[in-house]
Amino acid sequence: MSNQKSLDAIRKMKLENDTSAGNLVDLLPIEVQKRDFDLSFLDNLSEERPRLLVQAKDLADFKAKVQADESYCMFDDFWNNSTVKFLDTEPYAEPQPYPEETVGKASLWRPYWRQMYVDCQMALNATRNLAIAGIVKEDEELIAKAKAWTLKLSTYDPEGVTSRGYNDEAAFRVIAAMAWGYDWLHAHFTDEERQQVQDALIERLDEIMHHLKVTVDLLNNPLNSHGVRSISSAIIPTCIALYHDHPKAGEYIAYALEYYAVHYPPWGGEDGGWAEGPDYWNTQTAFLGEAFDLLKAYCGVDMFNKTFYENTGDFPLYCMPVHSKRASFCDQSSIGDFPGLKLAYNIKHYAGVNQKPEYVWYYNQLKGRDTEAHTKFYNFGWWDFGYDDLRFNILWDAPEEKAPSNDPLLKVFPITGWAAFHNKMTERDNHIHMVFKCSPFGSISHSHGDQNAFTLHAFGETLAAITGYYGGFGVDMHTKWRRQTFSKNLPLFGGKGQYGENKNTGYENHQDRFCIEAGGQITDYDTESDVKMVEGDATASYQYFVPEIESYKRKIWFVQGKVFVMQDKATLSEEKDMTWLMHTTFANEVADKSFTIRGEKAHLDVNFINESADNILSVKNVEGFGDVDPYEYKDLDIHRHVEVEFGAAKEHNILTLLVPNKNNGEQVEVSHKLEGNTLILTVDGETVTIEL
Repeated sequence: MSNQKSLDAIRKMKLENDTSAGNLVDLLPIEVQKRDFDLSFLDNLSEERPRLLVQAKDLADFKAKVQADESYCMFDDFWNNSTVKFLDTEPYAEPQPYPEETVGKASLWRPYWRQMYVDCQMALNATRNLAIAGIVKEDEELIAKAKAWTLKLSTYDPEGVTSRGYNDEAAFRVIAAMAWGYDWLHAHFTDEERQQVQDALIERLDEIMHHLKVTVDLLNNPLNSHGVRSISSAIIPTCIALYHDHPKAGEYIAYALEYYAVHYPPWGGEDGGWAEGPDYWNTQTAFLGEAFDLLKAYCGVDMFNKTFYENTGDFPLYCMPVHSKRASFCDQSSIGDFPGLKLAYNIKHYAGVNQKPEYVWYYNQLKGRDTEAHTKFYNFGWWDFGYDDLRFNILWDAPEEKAPSNDPLLKVFPITGWAAFHNKMTERDNHIHMVFKCSPFGSISHSHGDQNAFTLHAFGETLAAITGYYGGFGVDMHTKWRRQTFSKNLPLFGGKGQYGENKNTGYENHQDRFCIEAGGQITDYDTESDVKMVEGDATASYQYFVPEIESYKRKIWFVQGKVFVMQDKATLSEEKDMTWLMHTTFANEVADKSFTIRGEKAHLDVNFINESADNILSVKNVEGFGDVDPYEYKDLDIHRHVEVEFGAAKEHNILTLLVPNKNNGEQVEVSHKLEGNTLILTVDGETVTIEL
């Protein structure tokens, strides 16, 4: 395969992925809150520079304050941690195409794709940080280095490997880097140099906008995640830098504001939840937050004027808890780690916007723990924390921290279909929580076939977990394991699960609408009573592969902040066996009608406590990741799950008691009795009744 064929093959695959979520606007399960937007400010924008972050009118004062105190706005950290490392680094040569032999398999070309965008992120950090430092410090040597980076990037082929159509992650970083250099160093270029950078910016900007307006038609198909992110990460900073120099810059800013005011967020409702999960909340929020900050600084517009932004910090606070690993849902590049440091920066941003002190507590917890964040690929290829601190401190103030409640609680995001139980939330060694998902978005985009799934974390360990690894979108582990119901804490009917296919899985009859049609709903919840409860209906999620299913609901109660009761009720038009699954990274000890997950610090006893136990055919411990290519998890730990097989029936009513305990020390004492549809449960001497 020639290099040109390799380029064309990658572009073709990229285009298919970019457009995979199109034409779904009529199926959107939420109504986006709309805001009016006034574009009159476009007629009064300053022609002075810089415009990105620090404004020309404020520059002299900012310089003076930094010169008087280098810790002002944490400029010293920005200099020492984010800028000094580039002083002796030469601008990078243009990246090379992925090796020809890797093009046909995602797991082979993904490492080259990742390395390319990591290099481009370093180029962005170098260009932006050297430019800011050079101007603020009035250092001609730094300015010359920043110029060299900007000019080098302007020579990259806009139709080559750093184009949007080949590697959009690289493309967004290259154009943003040039925008920062063009804006901050504008007066330091010769006319010819300035024109060279301007031409490169315009060509790349127009190509991205054509993709959004024509290929994706984002205003009518707002679910294209990378299209959305191109607005915040590329279009807004570039249009600010080019304003007055490119006649379409104002038109493009207007397009961006219309999208954000009328069509965004398509993944979240006014409750603040995010259907794509915490890691994609993280990336969307990161770029959106910076774009809104840059608009605020230059244009004076407040884009944080929707109810969603008032509440969305609650989503990671409760659904990506500080103490847990593998305890949330959807695609996660950080799977297996504690919540990443960028999540802390993003929630702190909303602490500044909304003055919510619990968000500062979350930030401080992660900041104090994640001292090696710079070593992780999902950070150094994406984020620059020194720049983040500088930007935040220039524009925002955060309140003093306040810890969230330690009492038993249930937080529900009913619009997007997420919920989380917690007890002793601030105490790592005593924290118990369960995250539950039954989303109307189904398995679209970065979501999976996991409606009515849960994870359970107790005493420092995620006992009932999401398993597998993240090697990139479209690799075997993603398509053959992580997206599929059999990798979740869920039942299968006749061996079949929910619709989790997409274009990458190779399912020949796939249509994207099937993913949303396979959505679920949180149909009931009680956050006020002593016994907290949530119920999800995932009937539609199974109907594609299990057309005989008439109803499937899961209901979960949290008793005294100590134990969980779970009821799975399914009705089918013909008899089907049921396989009840629970996944873990720890060891399983199985018995005839129960099993135990045994971690290093804690264990989880799972007992089937109603007549369904008499229909159990087997309880088996199973290792591995099904049909996933072993190459993708070479030298990594193998995970396990328990399969509880129930005999064929038209109706299944499975009542389960889940009791987490520490391995050492006092154990929770639980007893139960069933009287008709009433469960009488005694926990450590206190009795409650649950109507089933």
